[in-house]
Amino acid sequence: MGLIMDKSNLMRDARFLRVMAVILLIMTVAAFMPRYLVPLATGAYDPPASWNVWMHPHAIAGFGFSLLFILQPTLIARQQFDLHRKMGWVGATIVILSVVSGVGVQLGAFPMAPEDEGNIVGAVFRLFQSLPMMAGFFLAAILLRKRADWHWRFMYMAAYAAVGTIIARLFTFYTSMPGELVGMMVGPANLAFVLVLPVSDKLRHGRVHPASWISLAVFVVFQAVLAPLALSEWWATIATS
Repeated sequence: MGLIMDKSNLMRDARFLRVMAVILLIMTVAAFMPRYLVPLATGAYDPPASWNVWMHPHAIAGFGFSLLFILQPTLIARQQFDLHRKMGWVGATIVILSVVSGVGVQLGAFPMAPEDEGNIVGAVFRLFQSLPMMAGFFLAAILLRKRADWHWRFMYMAAYAAVGTIIARLFTFYTSMPGELVGMMVGPANLAFVLVLPVSDKLRHGRVHPASWISLAVFVVFQAVLAPLALSEWWATIATS
């Protein structure tokens, strides 16, 4: 990560990013506790056969990225920039694994039951928004690694663009929200985390960084384009066939 910003701002941004990374890790653990971590620990985990080859790599990638998301701003705060750059390439490997295994897990969930409306809707956003945005923002962050102010914001988006599945699990396991409503509420909940960027910019720096505006715009465009597809009969037929 380059230093095209003053040191005090860099340290403040690193602290902010570390807080958000810890929040993401807590959400991830809570989301995967009921149906994955606890059954795995007790020997009761028994996924559909089509998930077996993908679920564990996907979980490893998810938790690995969350931990790396905490480590990277910590290294910046400690001014260990060389190690930060090296760990970035580890992150690239984790992102590739996360995307590939995420597609595998989602395809393994087909066909879905017609009454499983939450997952039918959610599958569109997982396949065509969360995973592409995670990969795209991570790539943008790598390309802009010498522009620290752009780099860390796009890295934040790489992490939180893929949080939809986590949010869906939290709604499903910890609320009484019906499945069809879960699918519709994931987008707005995910948007709240995207809005953290421009709001944080304004509160901490007095202005919104262009990268935060771009991140928000990309997220909104994905949502607007994919929502009609997710609610269409055509997609429901594909997902349940």
